[in-house]
Amino acid sequence: MQKMALPLTRKDLLQRIAVETARMSYPGSMSRGKKPVVTEGTKAALEAYFQDVFPIAAVWNSAPEIAPQYDAWHKDRVNEIAAHIGPNISAHNVQASVAAKFLNTFMHQLMKYQEARPLFTCLHLPLDARVFDKLLRIRSPSLTPLRATFKSPPYSLPYQEHAKIQAALWAFIAELNARPNVGFQLASRIELNWLWL
Repeated sequence: MQKMALPLTRKDLLQRIAVETARMSYPGSMSRGKKPVVTEGTKAALEAYFQDVFPIAAVWNSAPEIAPQYDAWHKDRVNEIAAHIGPNISAHNVQASVAAKFLNTFMHQLMKYQEARPLFTCLHLPLDARVFDKLLRIRSPSLTPLRATFKSPPYSLPYQEHAKIQAALWAFIAELNARPNVGFQLASRIELNWLWL
């Protein structure tokens, strides 16, 4: 057993938080089934990315500054992840769409830390076949133009389609929040999970 060096530096602590969050957020179903989305070894490759490349110190120190430009920041991280795990992604999938799923689940799990919470309202909803099925069943003016998209395999779509979906989800949230006698207001796309959990 490797001995832990004490005291931890801030960099050590943040790297450990990144790895622990990556482990907690990894959707195991991505590497199982008849047509796995990713190959064996992806979880370890993602842990290495989040430990060594992901700008966790920037999230800790500057989350309020990242928030206004979150979508651009998100796209940069997606491109990094796609480059880092590209060989692990099955050929029938679009690398950036798979990378977006991993980043979105990671960011959701990271919200347990106070330092990351200024990004909560910016989070993207992780998209997969289950979510597409649920969105397809919802009758909403903001989602109607995307009905054909929701019939597609989610990881076969280019990242631009995922960005369109995320934008439409904001419009859908506005519709939900505007209902008469609504008992609560949604503040983040990630909260849409409450509709089908």
